[in-house]
Amino acid sequence: MSIDPVISIAWDAFKCVVVPIKRQFGYVTSSKSYAQDLQKEVGKLAYEAETVQNAVEVARNNSRNVYSYVTQWQANVEKALNEARDLLDDFEKATKTCCYGNLPVPSCRYQFSRTAKDKIEGIQRLTQEYSQFKDISSSGPAPGNVAASTPARREDKDVVQSATTMAFASFASMSIKLNDDHIVKSRELIMQEIMAALADNNNSVVGIHGMGGVGKSTLLDNAERRIRKEKWFDWVAKADVSENQDIKRIQGEIAHALDLDIKDVEYVNPRAERLRMRMENEVREKKKVLIILDNLWKGLDLKSVGIPCGHDNKVIGCKLLLTSRFQDVLQREMGCDRDFRLYELKEEEAKSLFERTVGEKVLDDPFKSLVDEVLRKCAGLPFLIIVMAKLFKYTDFSQWEDALKQIEMSTNKGISGRINEMLQLSYNHFEGEDGKEVKSLLRLCVVYGVSKPSLEYLMRYSVGLKLFGENSSMKEARNRLSSLIQTLQASSLLLGDEDADGFKIHDLVRGFVASVASKDDPLLVLKDNDKSLTELPRDKLKSCTAVCFPYVDMEELPEELDCPEMRIFLFFTNNESFKVPDLYFNSMRKLMVLHLSQVRLTRSPSPFQFLDNLHTLCLDGCSIEDVVMIGELKGLRILSFVNSKIQQLPKEIGQLVELRLLDLNHCSRLEIIEPGVLGRLMKLEELYMENSFDRWNVADQTPPTNAKLIELNNLKHLCTLHVSILDPSVLPEDLNVEKLTKKDAYKLY
Repeated sequence: MSIDPVISIAWDAFKCVVVPIKRQFGYVTSSKSYAQDLQKEVGKLAYEAETVQNAVEVARNNSRNVYSYVTQWQANVEKALNEARDLLDDFEKATKTCCYGNLPVPSCRYQFSRTAKDKIEGIQRLTQEYSQFKDISSSGPAPGNVAASTPARREDKDVVQSATTMAFASFASMSIKLNDDHIVKSRELIMQEIMAALADNNNSVVGIHGMGGVGKSTLLDNAERRIRKEKWFDWVAKADVSENQDIKRIQGEIAHALDLDIKDVEYVNPRAERLRMRMENEVREKKKVLIILDNLWKGLDLKSVGIPCGHDNKVIGCKLLLTSRFQDVLQREMGCDRDFRLYELKEEEAKSLFERTVGEKVLDDPFKSLVDEVLRKCAGLPFLIIVMAKLFKYTDFSQWEDALKQIEMSTNKGISGRINEMLQLSYNHFEGEDGKEVKSLLRLCVVYGVSKPSLEYLMRYSVGLKLFGENSSMKEARNRLSSLIQTLQASSLLLGDEDADGFKIHDLVRGFVASVASKDDPLLVLKDNDKSLTELPRDKLKSCTAVCFPYVDMEELPEELDCPEMRIFLFFTNNESFKVPDLYFNSMRKLMVLHLSQVRLTRSPSPFQFLDNLHTLCLDGCSIEDVVMIGELKGLRILSFVNSKIQQLPKEIGQLVELRLLDLNHCSRLEIIEPGVLGRLMKLEELYMENSFDRWNVADQTPPTNAKLIELNNLKHLCTLHVSILDPSVLPEDLNVEKLTKKDAYKLY
């Protein structure tokens, strides 16, 4: 008999006995290693769980249906993490109970290691399941949305139950700290009254009214900060309505505050439906929503925005906080349950505000005698007090005297005439070339036609007008624009905003610039009560250099305008069927900036055929019959097709060799960019293609049927690039993006 089989049998027997003993002993000696491994897996799974939860919240905020396997995975993860953490806590406590943790407790460590091994394997399985997620939600109504679309009135009262008089009592016991420039007792009192009205469950709509410049928006900002700090509402959304109501912008501001993404929704009505569904979902979940609407000049149709309301425009399911100059707008058109008038500052309050803004110089004898006269002219309006205080802060006594003499106090001018005279002083303070740029920018803000102009479009208009010089780069233009805005904010002719880069222009300043400062360079901003351009005096139209149609209610434009001096033409509408007459721009041979929103443009004849001086063309949300005609505009520097219905970018666009910025964001129908077009735009500095064209040709595909990313290597000045990439194989290895200096300049979507 050979000895080998005996050895083999003995070895097998040895393994059966010794190996299990070694494994069991290893559970004791390696308990700390198991603890570290378990802690590591817990951290990884917790991070993945947080990522999924954030995605789930975004999906639910956008009324998407979260898949059941995702919610089941979340429940399993929560259970696994809790059990693992409890196990780690128990192990830590147990190891400290024997000789101050210096000696092991074998039975404890053995049991822990066995259990930890199972937990690690379970967590790894959950992590593997997470890696296989392709999507977490689908479009369509979220679970539970089969309920009635309009909640009962009784639900409206339930949804604000936590905003009680008890909360108001707690609030009233605190001191209210307003903005440093506006801490006054009269404002503290009305703030408490507003908060009490919001806390009363019988009130759905609360309003503030008062004359321009009295501080309504400032009071609203302070109320918003207090409400957010005290967390009275689950959601707080704010929008600036302004004189000409841009429903799409208002929807966007509210949606942003609600974490609702509606950028992909082009038209107003579908956007309103998505907003309404979202807010009604919040009502069903007993969440409290406050919508703040600032600066109403007329009633706002809540249904058109997407705010749930009845046939009488009465809000349902949430609360509104409003401001307006006109009490009738609040009471009759918006159905305010409580409204409060904001009065001018009292004499002592006005003096205190002025002195704090100017500084210690007002305490000197020469200036003391003039302070009271300045304040009388400001009529207790905080806006004017601050404007004048900032003007006088760095001027000497003789300049104070001269300025006051320029403000005539004749009774027939009234308060509006006095306001214009004081704003004229501040406006005249800007002199020289820098002053010319500042005034031009302020005028652009007014031409835009709204209280919160878009910083991005102001930059595009400024480049089109060559406001910052003939050869300024886009980066230089952006920097200069930012500097000028800061200069205007320092004088209070522009106001700050809660957005990081946002700002506002006060209605008083808009009125002043439109009526007084534009006499030498006439501009025209239409309002809803303006009947027709054709009824305006011909000489006014002939001398007009800028015109804006800011969402006015019009059915059609006149066939042709005789405006030979026109440099800026802005037309914004929410009417998707609006058509621009073929010959409309024939007389505007000096036009430099043209912005059309949601209109139809035909090919023959081209409406742009005589616009040789056009430098900025924005065709946002437009229906364009043939993009080829734009290739005729050889001097273009800015070209924007945001949200437009174009299917092809033809080779003729490559003729725009002066182009600095091309914006194709959200052009969802764009399927063809002809090969070589982008590479010929040699001066292009900024290219935006988010949620747009994604059919890039791979580098070795011949013959090419579409644009290649490698073409961008020809663009030596390109510094900002946002593109959509679905297939990573189209991203060439030698694409030169090192020259993109901005941190967020190169983005793949």
